[in-house]
Amino acid sequence: MPKTTSAQPWKDEGLNKLEWVAREVAKAVNAGKAWDLETVDFSDPNRPLTCLEVDFPIIPINQIAAIEGNAGKPIYQMSKWWARRRSSVFRSMLLAAAIKAPEDPAEAAKLVWDVYYGNHQKKGTFKHLKVADIFMGGGTTVIEGSRLGMQMYGNDLNPVAWFIVKNELAQVDKAEVEKLLDDIEAEVKPQIMPFYACDCPRGHKGKWYKVGAGPEGDLLMGNDFNPLALAPEERMHYRYEGPEVIYTFWAKHGPCQVTGCGHRTPIMSSPVMAVKTISIKAWKRTCKRCNGKYDLEEREARMAPGVELVVADTEKPYAIANLNMADNPESAICPHCGKEERFGSLAKPGKKKIELSLLVHPAWLKGESSVDEEGRAYGGSARDDADSTIRWNDARSKNCRLIEVRGSLPEEVTDGTGKKIATGKPGGNVPRDSQFTCQEGTCGQEQSILQSLQHANQNAPVAAYAQQCYCPTCDLVGEPYNGRYFMPVSDPRQFNAAEAEWESRKNSDLANFWPRSDIPYVDRT
Repeated sequence: MPKTTSAQPWKDEGLNKLEWVAREVAKAVNAGKAWDLETVDFSDPNRPLTCLEVDFPIIPINQIAAIEGNAGKPIYQMSKWWARRRSSVFRSMLLAAAIKAPEDPAEAAKLVWDVYYGNHQKKGTFKHLKVADIFMGGGTTVIEGSRLGMQMYGNDLNPVAWFIVKNELAQVDKAEVEKLLDDIEAEVKPQIMPFYACDCPRGHKGKWYKVGAGPEGDLLMGNDFNPLALAPEERMHYRYEGPEVIYTFWAKHGPCQVTGCGHRTPIMSSPVMAVKTISIKAWKRTCKRCNGKYDLEEREARMAPGVELVVADTEKPYAIANLNMADNPESAICPHCGKEERFGSLAKPGKKKIELSLLVHPAWLKGESSVDEEGRAYGGSARDDADSTIRWNDARSKNCRLIEVRGSLPEEVTDGTGKKIATGKPGGNVPRDSQFTCQEGTCGQEQSILQSLQHANQNAPVAAYAQQCYCPTCDLVGEPYNGRYFMPVSDPRQFNAAEAEWESRKNSDLANFWPRSDIPYVDRT
């Protein structure tokens, strides 16, 4: 690859970006499987320059790094680590830092890119090089250097970092690991499933079975079955099939320190909690009755199918197809005249992208008092008792609502009650960094988040406001968003049951499974 100065070299060659990247990758792979490269003697103060000190193939590396960002590599997915860096960038930097630069400086970047996909362990080019990463974190440098055949040394003060990297580098038997994971799932899943089972807003219900209790095996339980009533030792005898929670969204609350107020305000800078562009099949249609033009969409594009939908003024008229048994569009209601239009065979559909945004309703963002109607303090913090936290969960879930907006998100939307909702930072409760504004009607005091919590002498109370879930039936029938969906936390029973169970077990059978030691202060953490 010749040295390029253009930020978009594919255009210089009349290619699109994907074609250019594919060609460059193929060129690098085919350039040679095993490489015998010249390195430098780093103990020599008069050593020649390395490629990294001369030039670097930043454009092609940027392209593959951008692709890598949307496709995590399994070895780096075994455990979450903040500030994960692109492994492609570290591999190329290690190569460039180790290889002696060519006589022609213009060839330095080309050489690094040419050997990027090579096999560098086969001939042991780098086996004599020792590389130390004394702040290794999640281990990207250590892993990529090991793949190149270098002698890697890693160190970190954080024991979690050490544990992650140690296991990333471990020699394992795949079948043994899979069996271990199956064993863990078989034991753990029944214990936690009552807290994750849910109903799909499209009407798909989960099913509970008692294992081996029927004449032909598992016995389907009735609609009155309550899995939250099961004791921990009973759960292993039941299994669940259906929609389940993937992730829960929590908001910390700032307790107002103005005398006589004490209101708790969600610390959220904007009501926008999710933005997604969904692709669906669509046909261009003209109504046979009114001649109105509209898009016929195969399925309803939603992130949160069970919540209120607001359509932006910029959206073109559309209709959702009624599908027949073969999942073909059979009819639809014209958005112009409101009459049903029936279809025969339709031409091949096109792809249509729909922009969706999900907002937390201002009623929830207003927050809650710090005490209930009887004057009892609410919980919600780590050290609060179960009863006070359950009352807090109940209070926060009462007015928990989400609103989905279809189309380019305007600065303001109007919900079904006529209430106008600001969608930008003015719609949130964080006027500037490290501050929040109390949302109690007559207070409105801006204050420091840190000082507020220091005055309260405990960590911030939290409350759940949304969950992302997965429905296997939606996925199977081809609903947009691959079976996933969001829903508001309007029913806190699962949280309350988990809170009560933790209270009853934390000092008995779970006593040895959580830390009691103080968290070190700031730089000693």
